[in-house]
Amino acid sequence: MSKSSTIMVAKSSRKKSERSQPVASETPQGRAFRETLESIVIAVVLAFLFRAFVAEAFVIPTGSMAPTLQGRHMDVFCEKCDYQYRSGASVENDGGGEVVATSCPMCGYTMRLDKVQNPNHRSFSGDRILVSKFAYEIGSPQRWDVLVFKYPGNAKQNYIKRLVGLPDETVRIRHGNLFFRPEDEADLGEAGFRAARKPPRKLQAMLQKIHDTEHLAAELIAAGWPSRWQDWANPEAPTWEVDSGGSRFETCGTHGGTAWLRYRHVVARDGDWDDIQRGRRPRTVRGSGPVGELISDYYAYNDGVERSNMPGRPLVPRRSWGLHWVSDLSVEAEVEVKGNNGHLLLDLVRGGVHYTCRIDVATGEAELAIDGGRRQFECDQGHRLPHPRATTRVRGPGRYRLQLANVDEHLVLWVNGRLVGFDGPTSYRSEGDVLPYWSPADPGDFEPAGIGSQGGPLSVSRLRMYRDVYYISNTHETNETDYLERFGEREILEIFRSPESWAETELFVSRRPYAEFVLGTDQYFPIGDNSPQSRDARLWSQPERFAAGHGPPPSVRRELLTGKALLIYWPHPWNHPIPFFPNFQRMGLIR
Repeated sequence: MSKSSTIMVAKSSRKKSERSQPVASETPQGRAFRETLESIVIAVVLAFLFRAFVAEAFVIPTGSMAPTLQGRHMDVFCEKCDYQYRSGASVENDGGGEVVATSCPMCGYTMRLDKVQNPNHRSFSGDRILVSKFAYEIGSPQRWDVLVFKYPGNAKQNYIKRLVGLPDETVRIRHGNLFFRPEDEADLGEAGFRAARKPPRKLQAMLQKIHDTEHLAAELIAAGWPSRWQDWANPEAPTWEVDSGGSRFETCGTHGGTAWLRYRHVVARDGDWDDIQRGRRPRTVRGSGPVGELISDYYAYNDGVERSNMPGRPLVPRRSWGLHWVSDLSVEAEVEVKGNNGHLLLDLVRGGVHYTCRIDVATGEAELAIDGGRRQFECDQGHRLPHPRATTRVRGPGRYRLQLANVDEHLVLWVNGRLVGFDGPTSYRSEGDVLPYWSPADPGDFEPAGIGSQGGPLSVSRLRMYRDVYYISNTHETNETDYLERFGEREILEIFRSPESWAETELFVSRRPYAEFVLGTDQYFPIGDNSPQSRDARLWSQPERFAAGHGPPPSVRRELLTGKALLIYWPHPWNHPIPFFPNFQRMGLIR
C-alpha cells in the first residue's frame, strides 16, 4: 500500500467515526484531545508503513565503504596544509582502543590529535543514510548501485556494499580493475570479458584525490621540497614558470614543440617530516637519484596510530602504505587561455602508453589519441576509431576547468563540469598485462600526467590528481598480497621509487593475476569501496566450500536485498563551535 493510499484510508475512517457519534454530546476539549490522539496514531501507523515498504534509515558503523560512506571516524583539518580529510575510528566502536594520530593524504604529515583542547578531534559517529526499500520492487539492481542486504551467513546482519556483478555473469578482478563476461558469451573465452566501466557520474564520486595545489604545506616548500608539477625534462631552462610556491604555472607556449608541465608523485614520509622539524633537508630530496614514486592504493582513511586497550600494546601503528600500483588516473586543472590560437593538451600515461586529449583553442575541437594515434579506440561492439573528436566550450581567451580521466579502459573528458560527448568510442582494450614503464628518453609512468601548450600562452592553477579505486583480488582461500612473503613492504616501496628497476623486478608480474567469481541466476556480487578493509563477497567462501557447508556463497541472492542506498540525510554534527551543527557538505545523494 502506497503512502498516499494509506492517507486516504485514514481520512475515510476518520469521517466514518465522526458520523457515528453525536457531535452535540462532545465537549470542545474532548474533541481536541480525540483529534490529537487520532493524529498521533495515524502518524505512528504511517511511519511504520513507510519504514516497512518505502524507506528505512541506517547508520554506517565501519569504514568498508570509505570514502563514499563513513563509519565511526575522525574528521580533521591538517595543521600543515589545511586539507580536510577523514580517518577511520572503528576501533572505538567497541572500546578496543582509540585513534591518537592521523596522516594527511596531501602532505603526508602525521598529526597528533588533541581531543581535550580540540573537541573536533574526537571521533564522530557514522553517516546516517536513507535506503529505498521500494527501488528493487519496481526495478532491477544496477551495476555500481550502493545497496543494503542481509549477510548470507547471518540473515540478521545488514551489510552495505557496492554492486559490481550481476546474475549469470563471471566477474573477474584483475590488477585492480573489474571485468565481467555474460554467461551466453562464455564460449568466447578471454575475448568475452569486458571492462566494467563506471558511468561518469559514479566515476566522479569514486575518484580519490591524491594531490591538490590548493593545499601545499609551507614548511615543505621552505625546506626545498620540489613542486610535483614542473618541467622535469628541462630543469636548467624550464618552459614553465612556477609561481606561488607551486600553485600556479605559466608558459608563453612559443618554445617550439610542446611545452610540457608534468606531474611526479613526490610524497613526504614520516622521516621527511622528522628531518624538517630538526632543521635538516628532507631525506627524500637529499639523494642524487630521481625523486618520485608510483601512485599506489594508499588510503588515508586506513592510516594513523591507535592506542590499544590491550595490555602490552599501548600504541599500534595502523599504517596503510599502499602496496599496489594504480594505473587508472585523472587530472583536473583550471586553465586560463591567453591567446586566440594554439593547442592545449592533457596527457595521462598507463603502462608507458600515452593517452592524450588535444584541444584547438581557436575552434574548441577536442581530439583523443592513444600512443599518438598508433592504437585505436574500440567499443564493445567492435567499432573502431583512431581519433574521436568533439566540440567543447574552450574557444579563445578565458578560464576553463578541464578534467580528463583514464579509468576502466575508457577516456572521459569534462569541460567546466560538463561531460563532453565524442563522435565515436573512447574506450579501448588493454593488450596483455599492464606494467609500469620507464626509460631515460621517456619517463613513462614516473611522470603519469601532463598539461601541455603548443603555440599559445597558458596559465594553469588549481591542479588536482586523482586515482581510481583499486580492487585487490583477494579471495577466501588465496591472497593477492602473497608476494609480500617475497618482497616485504619496505622493499616494495623502494621499488616504487626506483624506475630503473621496473623492467627487471618480478614484483609486478608476481602479483596474483586475477580472481574469478561465477554467478548463477538471481545472484549478485557486492564489494566495498575500501578494498583493503572490506570483508565482502570476495572473502566469504568459494562455491565448492559453500556446497560442503563451510560458509556463505560468494554472492547475495535477490531475496536478501534490503534496498538501494539513496542519500546521506544526516552526517556527523560538529562538536565545536556550534554543537549539533551538521557537516552539511556531506549531505546529498549517494552515488
